[in-house]
Amino acid sequence: MAKVLIVGGGVIGTMHAYLALKAGHLVVQCERDAIAQSASVRNFGLIWVSGREKGTELELALRSRVLWEEIGNEIGTIGFRPNGSLTVATDEKVWKLVNDAANMPDADARGFELLTKEELQKLEPPLAGNYFGALRCTQDAAVEPNLLFIGFREYLLKNPNYKWVPNFEVVEASHSDTGNHVLNSKGEKISGDYLIICAGAMHAGFLSDHLTSAPIRKVHLQMAATEPQKYKVGHSLADGDSLRYYPAFKDLDLASLNPQSEIASKYHMQLLLVQRLDGSMTIGDTHEYVEPFTHEIDEAPYDHLLDVIQGIFGGAKPRIQKRWSGVYSQSTSKDIYFRKEIAPQTVVVTGGGGRGNTLSAAIAEETFKSWQI
Repeated sequence: MAKVLIVGGGVIGTMHAYLALKAGHLVVQCERDAIAQSASVRNFGLIWVSGREKGTELELALRSRVLWEEIGNEIGTIGFRPNGSLTVATDEKVWKLVNDAANMPDADARGFELLTKEELQKLEPPLAGNYFGALRCTQDAAVEPNLLFIGFREYLLKNPNYKWVPNFEVVEASHSDTGNHVLNSKGEKISGDYLIICAGAMHAGFLSDHLTSAPIRKVHLQMAATEPQKYKVGHSLADGDSLRYYPAFKDLDLASLNPQSEIASKYHMQLLLVQRLDGSMTIGDTHEYVEPFTHEIDEAPYDHLLDVIQGIFGGAKPRIQKRWSGVYSQSTSKDIYFRKEIAPQTVVVTGGGGRGNTLSAAIAEETFKSWQI
């Protein structure tokens, strides 16, 4: 039995804690805030297999999808549901492209299925707008970000081998003959045999020497939630613009697509939509890659998203109730995410980008495999 020290209370850090406990280790997990406040709770909660790049990334996503379902069934309070997704084709060129996607060599592994408009409206009656059909992915799933860490923490705290240390902002990490150690600004110290640092988009501070020139970048995104809707949509939704941004589709004829609107192009936008258990819909998103990021939330992207939603659903546009922004860390190299051993049995894991939630379980599994513990 080893003592595993984890820095970071987000989804990747929490997955490491879960798997370490499952393997029979002692776990101490510390977090700078009272609860996770950053990208892990500011995203869609999507487990998005459909868009992952063929080969290693897709294999990692499929493995993570298996683990997510096991975890969701075991914990039962994180809002996991294997709801699948629909990439809706609102014009003929997108329809042609999703037809091509349905015939990709790995389409079966992704759970791809082509649906006509009539088939889609029978499956999802609220989608009463104008479109040609959709690409369905049965492997995609979702969790509830607002429930994820409440459910995870309650479950983990039932294990006597788990300790949760909130409000512990690490300012120093070190290694000695007695193990690995972290220190906060009050001089409080926590030690372990193994140290896993999952600090998300915190590239500075005690990690600056290791991350300043690392092949990672920060990405700023804006999202929103509508008021609860009376109708129920079982699947998560994406629009044709999503094909431009997910590497699964990079070998298709993307140049044949109609140009993006000016606002969608400016903000590198796509529609992603998932209905929450309370009936509201989380919608987004925009991407900003050049720092310093704006602190302002622009209204124009939301006008665009609501137009796209109205085109798919028909009827009146839903009313936005909340808006927010967030920052995540993204690998800029060919690596799927960033991993670096900075001392014996001390590793930094970050850079999952928009696929971090999807891949988190498999990323954590790879850490323990690399140490053979």
